[in-house]
Order: sequence, then C-alpha cells, then structure tokens
Amino acid sequence: MSLLALTLLVFFSSCSLEKQDKPDIFLIIIDTLRADHLGCYGYQRDTSPVLDSLALEGTMFSHFQAQAPWTLPSHGSIWTGLSVKAHMAGMRNMVSYGLDSRLNNIATILREENYVTLGFVNVMLISHSFGFDNGFDHYSVFDHGHGRAGATVDEVLEWLSENKANPNPKLAVIHLFDVHAPYDPPAPYDTRFAVNGAQGETDWITDSLGVVQNPDATSHLIDLYDGEIAWVDAQLGRLFSELRESGIADNAYIIVTSDHGEEFFEHGNWSHGHSLYQELLHVPLIISGPGITPGVIDSTPCGHFDILPVIAGFAGVPVPDGVEGIDLFSQRSPDRLIPSSGVIPGHVHLRDSEEFQSMCSVFNGTEKGIFNFYTMREQFFDLAVDPGEQNRLPLNTNFLQELEYYWSTPPVGHPHAVEGTGVEDDLSDLGYI
Repeated sequence: MSLLALTLLVFFSSCSLEKQDKPDIFLIIIDTLRADHLGCYGYQRDTSPVLDSLALEGTMFSHFQAQAPWTLPSHGSIWTGLSVKAHMAGMRNMVSYGLDSRLNNIATILREENYVTLGFVNVMLISHSFGFDNGFDHYSVFDHGHGRAGATVDEVLEWLSENKANPNPKLAVIHLFDVHAPYDPPAPYDTRFAVNGAQGETDWITDSLGVVQNPDATSHLIDLYDGEIAWVDAQLGRLFSELRESGIADNAYIIVTSDHGEEFFEHGNWSHGHSLYQELLHVPLIISGPGITPGVIDSTPCGHFDILPVIAGFAGVPVPDGVEGIDLFSQRSPDRLIPSSGVIPGHVHLRDSEEFQSMCSVFNGTEKGIFNFYTMREQFFDLAVDPGEQNRLPLNTNFLQELEYYWSTPPVGHPHAVEGTGVEDDLSDLGYI
C-alpha cells in the first residue's frame, strides 16, 4: 500500500470514528398521551411497564407542559424550540398554517453535523404538506396512521438493519398515533381494561351541533384509551429490546413525550384542542441515555420548546439563536413560567373562533393562570391543592403580567396557509373542525 493510500485510509477511518462517537437520538412522540395515565406518573393501572422502566433508567420530568392542546402547534414547538406565538404554526380563523421552512429545526441543525435524519410519522398534520419534513433525509408519512404502532416500529427496525453499515449518527423521530381516538386497541389489549373490549362504542357520538350523545360511555372509552396506551407501550418494548440487542442503545438517547393529552369530561369537554386545562397540557417527558442519572424525578417547569436544546446538547451542537427553550441538563431555571396557546374551536365550532385563539396560559409547576384576551375571562389555579383545576381563584398580578408579555411575543415564523384538496376533510376526520 502506498503512503498516500495509507494516509487516506487513516484519515477516512478517523472521520468515521468521529462520526460514530456522536450518539444516536430517538425522539418518540406518542400522540394524545396524558402523563397521568402512566404508572411512572402515579396512575394505578398497569398501562406502561416499558415506559415505567425507562423512567427508572433515566430522568422523568414531572412538570412538563404541552405548549398547545393539539397536534400541529405542539409539534411546531418540538421541532423549533419556539413557543406557539413565535413559530405561528396552527389554526387561525379556521385556516391551517404549517411550519415555516425558513426556521431552524431539530433535523436541519443535526443534518449540518452529519447526522442522518429520519422521520416516521402517522398523521397528516405533520406531513410534507405542513412543512415538517424540512431537513429530513427520510420522512415517511401515513396521513391516518391509527393502529400502526407495531408497523411503525417494524419500519424503524428495518431501516436500522438495512443501514447498519452507515457510520453516521442518527436522529430518528418516531410519531405514534394509536392512543388518539377512536380508542380501538388490537387484541389482547382491547380487553386489558375494558370488559367487553372494543365491541360497540370506540369513540364519542355527536349530533350536528357537536353535542356528545353518549356521555355514559366515558368510563368504557377511558378503559379502551388505557388499552391503547398498553398496546403502544408493548411495541416500544420491542423497539427498545432491539436497540439493546444490536448495541445501538449503548450510545443512544431515548426521549419519550406526547404532543397533548385528552379530555374525558373533567371540565365538561371531550377530545382535545379547545381548552388549556391540565388534562390536555400535562404530558410526559422521559429521557434515558449515556450520562443520564437513573431514577431521577425532575420537577423543573419545562415544555415542548426545551426538547430541541436538549437534543442539541446531546449532539454537541450549538442551539440556534432565538430559541426560547433551554437544555434541561445544563441550565437550571426553577422559576420559569411555561406558556401555552393555540386553542381551536374543535367540535364546538359554531362559537366564535376568535374566542378560542385568544386564549393562553402560563404555568410554573404549582400554579397556573389562564387568560382570554378576547373575552377578558381570567382563571387562576393553585395546582398544589387543586390539581384538577376545579376551584377558580383571582388571577395573580404577576401571572397576568407574564400572560400579557407572552401574548405580545413577536412572531418569528411566517408560515403560509395550508389549503387544497383533502385538507379540510382530513381535519374533520381527525375531529378538529
């Protein structure tokens, strides 16, 4: 072998080793998953043994907050590290807006660092049409991917097997839609908590005005909802086992979260998207990987916009200017107030849409303020003594100031409206309009 050839071999080998030193990152987003329906967050049912084990192996954030009560704007915050008022993805005046392609996101910043960026998603709201594929080398989408948790895990494992020789580190974003209504888990998970399984009602029945006709089915639908969680948890168990057996897990971070929760008439409503109560905003964040202290429960107030800085920290890359979130493992800010907004009319669409899109909240872990800048209605809750938000208090002045400050946030993203054949039908099928 010539000296030049040997030099080139050593050079490219060192480049490969450098790339392999970067960790793989798996971001798993379970659509519509409430934190309080997981065992590690105190739920009494055994819905989540796999995620409970993952929490014991890493850090669980007990005060993690969704920054919107529905899929599109929440994913915008996960992707960009920005609040909803900054990235502006969502719905305004019954018009949908996707993600501004000019914004940095988790895929664009990691691809610049030689990461292979992969997306496996199961709802049209985060599809190519809405701009969420920007920066991804591979981005597969099922517009209505309910029931595909097993198939999606298979797809991820197949890609990893076929590309095992690729020396570059990987970012894999895996979105699972199964927990979303209709609540129809496959056997045997359909009878895990529901005596009669999914026979009969698997969703809410409404009239032409959006009024629920089967409120007496609430307990049954919760049973099926919990069965969906157990089904998804089992499929993640398959994924995690393969990652361990293949050795990938030795240098990989696993991040599990949700975009929003679900209402089961705690405040007289059902589904999601149209309020800012904790049944919609309190979602899980569990992170495990190299150097993460096991068994930690972190009570720092945090939100979706913190996921991008956390991922950047794991990858050793700088956080883009203007990002509102923080790296939860290198920055401490116990006095933070986490904002949420992006409410839509949803199934009560005959009411004024301005009433919904003018609502926002801020949360510090133990207290929460909600204000509507259209109706001027205010709400304040002491979550330490009233976690169910049933006793409305006068709005704290400091919280009102923070709400006004958040509402004045200038937009950074300026997305175009997403229109065209099928968009309204898809949104209607998903229960958003």
